[in-house]
Amino acid sequence: MTYILGLTGGIASGKSTVSHFLKKHGARIIDGDLVAREVVQKKSVGLKQIVSIFGEDYLTNSGELNRKKLGNLVFNNKEMLNQLTDITSPLIHKRIEELIDEAKVTKCRLLVLDIPLLFEGNYEKYCDSVMCVCVPQELQVKRLMSRDGYDKTQARQRVLSQMSNEERCALADVLIDNSKQVEETLKQVLKWLMTMNLV
Repeated sequence: MTYILGLTGGIASGKSTVSHFLKKHGARIIDGDLVAREVVQKKSVGLKQIVSIFGEDYLTNSGELNRKKLGNLVFNNKEMLNQLTDITSPLIHKRIEELIDEAKVTKCRLLVLDIPLLFEGNYEKYCDSVMCVCVPQELQVKRLMSRDGYDKTQARQRVLSQMSNEERCALADVLIDNSKQVEETLKQVLKWLMTMNLV
């Protein structure tokens, strides 16, 4: 029997740290960000659809999606962000469903859906429970600035373009506080794994 855990958290919340830790303890990970990249890779249907709406200006010289340029456009424009989501969302859903089916066939014990927009994309319907990595908004902004080189306004825009931490945490079954040392975070995750008999 495969136990499916949804793993979510806002941008720069430290969700990847938790995901790597779960992988180290035997979980199979479906990484939503990787799937999102896969469905718009060079020569894909997704990329062709994006170019038909946004134009070839959003391609690199080698014909791949210029993610940073497109990101700067859509994060400042809700309507365009919705247009992009309308293209990519069904493709990502379809691919994630395929990967879930593959994992079930191999009978892996713990399957983790590591998806930033888990609730927004309605992926919780596939999960036995959802774990949310929580940090205060100001810490997200600070981490984004140091990690990706954004200024404060850009970092804040990216944080505010997502569901609020309060909403996300209210919907989750398991809350992991990642505002302190990483060791403290991982202790909470290990405790959950032991409670669920998944280690």
